[in-house]
Amino acid sequence: MAAAALASMTATAANADSDDRTSDSAVMGYVENVYVGKLDLEMKGKLDTGADSSSVFARDVHIYKKSGKDDWVRFRLIGKNGRTVRYDQNVRRFALIKLKKGGTIRRPVIHLPLCIGGVKGLAEVNLADREDFEYDFLVGREFMASRILVDSASTFIAEGSCEKDARE
Repeated sequence: MAAAALASMTATAANADSDDRTSDSAVMGYVENVYVGKLDLEMKGKLDTGADSSSVFARDVHIYKKSGKDDWVRFRLIGKNGRTVRYDQNVRRFALIKLKKGGTIRRPVIHLPLCIGGVKGLAEVNLADREDFEYDFLVGREFMASRILVDSASTFIAEGSCEKDARE
Protein backbone atom coordinates (compact mmCIF):
# COMPACT_ATOMS: atom_id res chain seq x y z
CA MET A 1 0.00 0.00 0.00
CA ALA A 2 2.79 2.41 0.95
CA ALA A 3 4.69 1.45 -2.19
CA ALA A 4 1.64 2.23 -4.36
CA ALA A 5 1.20 5.61 -2.68
CA LEU A 6 4.90 6.42 -3.13
CA ALA A 7 4.78 5.40 -6.81
CA SER A 8 1.71 7.58 -7.32
CA MET A 9 3.40 10.57 -5.64
CA THR A 10 6.57 10.06 -7.70
CA ALA A 11 4.60 9.88 -10.95
CA THR A 12 2.65 13.03 -10.02
CA ALA A 13 5.88 14.90 -9.19
CA ALA A 14 7.49 13.81 -12.47
CA ASN A 15 4.44 14.91 -14.46
CA ALA A 16 4.36 18.29 -12.71
CA ASP A 17 8.06 18.85 -13.47
CA SER A 18 7.51 17.87 -17.11
CA ASP A 19 4.48 20.16 -17.37
CA ASP A 20 6.42 23.09 -15.88
CA ARG A 21 9.26 22.72 -18.38
CA THR A 22 7.13 22.36 -21.50
CA SER A 23 4.06 24.50 -20.79
CA ASP A 24 5.60 27.49 -22.58
CA SER A 25 7.41 25.47 -25.25
CA ALA A 26 6.46 25.98 -28.88
CA VAL A 27 5.74 22.93 -31.03
CA MET A 28 7.67 22.94 -34.30
CA GLY A 29 8.47 20.55 -37.10
CA TYR A 30 11.85 18.91 -37.47
CA VAL A 31 12.57 21.38 -40.32
CA GLU A 32 11.85 25.09 -39.86
CA ASN A 33 13.07 28.46 -41.09
CA VAL A 34 15.85 29.80 -38.86
CA TYR A 35 16.48 33.56 -38.77
CA VAL A 36 20.12 34.23 -37.95
CA GLY A 37 21.78 37.32 -36.51
CA LYS A 38 20.59 40.89 -36.21
CA LEU A 39 20.05 41.00 -39.99
CA ASP A 40 17.61 38.06 -39.85
CA LEU A 41 19.28 35.94 -42.52
CA GLU A 42 16.71 33.23 -43.35
CA MET A 43 18.16 29.72 -43.48
CA LYS A 44 16.56 26.29 -43.71
CA GLY A 45 17.30 24.48 -40.47
CA LYS A 46 16.89 21.03 -39.01
CA LEU A 47 15.82 20.87 -35.38
CA ASP A 48 17.92 17.91 -34.28
CA THR A 49 17.09 16.41 -30.89
CA GLY A 50 20.03 14.02 -31.38
CA ALA A 51 22.61 16.82 -31.47
CA ASP A 52 23.83 18.58 -28.34
CA SER A 53 25.02 21.75 -30.04
CA SER A 54 24.06 23.86 -33.03
CA SER A 55 26.07 24.06 -36.24
CA VAL A 56 25.94 26.29 -39.32
CA PHE A 57 27.41 25.99 -42.81
CA ALA A 58 29.99 28.78 -42.80
CA ARG A 59 31.97 29.69 -45.89
CA ASP A 60 35.36 31.36 -46.24
CA VAL A 61 36.20 30.76 -42.57
CA HIS A 62 39.34 32.61 -41.51
CA ILE A 63 40.56 32.49 -37.90
CA TYR A 64 42.94 35.22 -36.77
CA LYS A 65 44.30 36.94 -33.67
CA LYS A 66 42.83 40.35 -32.86
CA SER A 67 45.20 42.67 -31.02
CA GLY A 68 47.63 39.77 -30.95
CA LYS A 69 45.76 37.79 -28.30
CA ASP A 70 42.05 36.98 -28.83
CA ASP A 71 40.87 34.49 -31.45
CA TRP A 72 38.42 35.99 -33.94
CA VAL A 73 36.78 34.51 -37.02
CA ARG A 74 35.62 35.97 -40.34
CA PHE A 75 33.07 34.01 -42.33
CA ARG A 76 30.05 34.21 -44.62
CA LEU A 77 26.58 32.71 -44.32
CA ILE A 78 24.31 32.30 -47.33
CA GLY A 79 20.55 32.37 -46.81
CA LYS A 80 17.74 30.50 -48.55
CA ASN A 81 17.27 33.26 -51.10
CA GLY A 82 21.00 33.54 -51.90
CA ARG A 83 21.54 36.59 -49.70
CA THR A 84 25.03 36.63 -48.16
CA VAL A 85 25.94 38.11 -44.78
CA ARG A 86 29.55 38.53 -43.65
CA TYR A 87 30.47 38.16 -39.99
CA ASP A 88 33.52 39.08 -37.96
CA GLN A 89 33.18 37.73 -34.41
CA ASN A 90 35.18 36.66 -31.43
CA VAL A 91 35.60 32.94 -30.93
CA ARG A 92 34.08 31.81 -27.62
CA ARG A 93 35.91 28.50 -27.66
CA PHE A 94 36.94 25.66 -29.95
CA ALA A 95 34.99 22.39 -30.01
CA LEU A 96 36.29 18.96 -30.91
CA ILE A 97 33.62 17.31 -33.05
CA LYS A 98 33.58 13.54 -33.59
CA LEU A 99 33.54 12.53 -37.25
CA LYS A 100 31.41 9.63 -38.51
CA LYS A 101 34.50 8.21 -40.25
CA GLY A 102 36.43 8.34 -37.00
CA GLY A 103 38.69 10.99 -35.53
CA THR A 104 37.83 14.55 -34.58
CA ILE A 105 37.85 18.03 -36.09
CA ARG A 106 38.41 21.33 -34.26
CA ARG A 107 35.75 23.96 -34.97
CA PRO A 108 35.37 27.55 -33.80
CA VAL A 109 32.30 28.22 -31.64
CA ILE A 110 30.58 31.62 -31.62
CA HIS A 111 27.37 33.14 -30.25
CA LEU A 112 24.62 33.98 -32.75
CA PRO A 113 21.15 35.39 -32.08
CA LEU A 114 18.47 33.06 -33.52
CA CYS A 115 14.73 33.23 -34.03
CA ILE A 116 12.70 30.15 -34.94
CA GLY A 117 8.92 30.34 -35.07
CA GLY A 118 8.89 33.37 -32.76
CA VAL A 119 11.26 31.73 -30.26
CA LYS A 120 14.40 33.80 -29.95
CA GLY A 121 17.62 33.46 -28.03
CA LEU A 122 21.38 33.43 -28.20
CA ALA A 123 22.83 30.16 -29.47
CA GLU A 124 26.30 28.73 -29.18
CA VAL A 125 27.05 27.63 -32.75
CA ASN A 126 30.02 25.85 -34.27
CA LEU A 127 31.11 26.83 -37.77
CA ALA A 128 31.18 23.84 -40.10
CA ASP A 129 31.44 22.74 -43.69
CA ARG A 130 27.92 21.36 -44.19
CA GLU A 131 28.12 21.31 -47.99
CA ASP A 132 27.27 17.60 -48.13
CA PHE A 133 24.23 18.02 -45.87
CA GLU A 134 20.67 18.93 -46.82
CA TYR A 135 20.29 21.59 -44.12
CA ASP A 136 22.63 24.58 -43.72
CA PHE A 137 21.68 25.07 -40.07
CA LEU A 138 21.45 22.35 -37.43
CA VAL A 139 19.71 23.46 -34.24
CA GLY A 140 20.80 21.36 -31.26
CA ARG A 141 19.22 20.54 -27.91
CA GLU A 142 21.14 23.26 -26.05
CA PHE A 143 19.14 25.95 -27.88
CA MET A 144 15.82 24.05 -27.91
CA ALA A 145 15.79 22.99 -24.24
CA SER A 146 12.70 24.35 -22.43
CA ARG A 147 11.79 26.40 -25.53
CA ILE A 148 10.87 24.05 -28.38
CA LEU A 149 9.17 20.66 -28.69
CA VAL A 150 9.86 18.90 -31.99
CA ASP A 151 7.14 17.09 -33.95
CA SER A 152 9.31 14.65 -35.88
CA ALA A 153 6.52 13.90 -38.38
CA SER A 154 6.06 17.53 -39.48
CA THR A 155 7.92 20.33 -41.23
CA PHE A 156 7.37 24.09 -41.30
CA ILE A 157 4.56 24.14 -38.72
CA ALA A 158 5.92 26.90 -36.44
CA GLU A 159 3.12 29.34 -35.70
CA GLY A 160 5.10 32.24 -34.22
CA SER A 161 6.65 34.99 -36.27
CA CYS A 162 10.22 36.21 -36.47
CA GLU A 163 9.27 39.40 -38.26
CA LYS A 164 10.97 42.43 -36.69
CA ASP A 165 7.56 44.00 -35.89
CA ALA A 166 6.52 40.84 -34.03
CA ARG A 167 9.72 40.85 -31.93
CA GLU A 168 9.70 44.52 -30.91
